[in-house]
Amino acid sequence: MSIPYRARRNLRRFLMTVLALFLFLSLALLCWLLWLNRYVIYTDEGAKLDFGLSVQYAPGVVPVEPEPYPTVTVYDKTEDPQDPDTPVSNELQQFSGYYVTLDRLKENFDTVRDQLAALQEGSTVMLELKDPGSYVYYTSEVAEEEPDFDIARMDQLLAALREKGHYVIARIPAFQEREYILADERERFEYGLEYYKGGSLWWDAEFSCYWMNPANDGTLAYLIQLVTELRNMGFDEVVFSDFRFPRTEKIRFEGDKTEALTDAAAVLVKACATDTFCVSFTRATADLELPEGRTRLYLTDVSAADADTAAENSGLANPQAQVVFLTEMSDTRYEAFSVLRPLDTAH
Repeated sequence: MSIPYRARRNLRRFLMTVLALFLFLSLALLCWLLWLNRYVIYTDEGAKLDFGLSVQYAPGVVPVEPEPYPTVTVYDKTEDPQDPDTPVSNELQQFSGYYVTLDRLKENFDTVRDQLAALQEGSTVMLELKDPGSYVYYTSEVAEEEPDFDIARMDQLLAALREKGHYVIARIPAFQEREYILADERERFEYGLEYYKGGSLWWDAEFSCYWMNPANDGTLAYLIQLVTELRNMGFDEVVFSDFRFPRTEKIRFEGDKTEALTDAAAVLVKACATDTFCVSFTRATADLELPEGRTRLYLTDVSAADADTAAENSGLANPQAQVVFLTEMSDTRYEAFSVLRPLDTAH
């Protein structure tokens, strides 16, 4: 049944009239609510209307900042005997001190302990504390401990060094590992550098170890754990030795090796260095760029005649403090920079 044309037209007119009326009433209601809003006040009991309110706004008051209280410096001489008015500098300082190799520690521990005990307070001492097989020579929750070494005696030695206020440096290999990769079948093979033929990790017969991949996140996480542990033990600095790729063509690595080492160094410094803790490296690659931050460059096998040139080519902002020469020679030309000599030279 179809609706006649006249009826449809009348229905359309009626609907248009209803719509127009609805829009008019909605607009009127909105205007009324906006006008009414000025008389609404809010109390703990809720909102109510007060038509006695003035429609004029009260004059505003320009806010004024309160007068600050004077700053009072709290200083406890039991914590630090230094005068609080004396500025404290956290910049790296040039030093001259001694180093102890791991072989020397293992073979003549008592002699080394006595020599260290005879040093003046505040001396600089670097100890080699980790071998390429992942064994460490202190109590560790991160790395594997050497089972045939008296760890307790080493812990006592480290505590004595801290008590005498020495600047203590730990030297550890960067990427040479064995037990950590293999221990407890924790499937860390992806951390290591693969043999170029595939199917296994490349084994370094010279050092009896595997080499970890500097570009692997797991490798860097492990190194950060080691450094954090040493920092919490009271060490002032950690030096990564052998911060390089193995000198072989039998590994598989895609990418730029120097760039990978540079990026790894930047991650370690950013994650571990603080205003009072230094993360340093031995440079085995001539074009390795050290990152900005609290870091040093340790150089070996540099003659005294070439010391100035080596420091100048380091690219560091403060080579006098940031370049450290490891040498057995007593040549005074090293003294323009930081220098460490074998502990036996102290006597």
